Amino acid sequence: MELTDKNYENIIKNNENPVFIDFYSPTCGPCQMLTKLIDERLETYGEKNGVQVVKCDVSRNPKLASAFKVRSVPFTIAVLKDEKLKYPEVGLKHETYYFELIDKLAGKGSFLSRLFT
Repeated sequence: MELTDKNYENIIKNNENPVFIDFYSPTCGPCQMLTKLIDERLETYGEKNGVQVVKCDVSRNPKLASAFKVRSVPFTIAVLKDEKLKYPEVGLKHETYYFELIDKLAGKGSFLSRLFT
């Protein structure tokens, strides 16, 4: 799902679940790799675990980029239901990082530990 300046209130402020946000640029190679992961697997994984996964194009949503102090992309951050910001990261991480972060936000055990049990 795309987070925009216009739908921010509905997605973030009115959401009881944690929200994982990926700030990206369509001209950024690493951003496109993360966007593909989100589209293909991470969004569905988050949905199954009670975490909303959204992405935000910084060039189309400068107010949000400024509000979250995005200086470099990809930039990811989690917003908890009380609007506390957690786990800010700049740059592309290994895909297991993102799955484990969703598990942490959902209050579950490690993604990798569940694979091997």
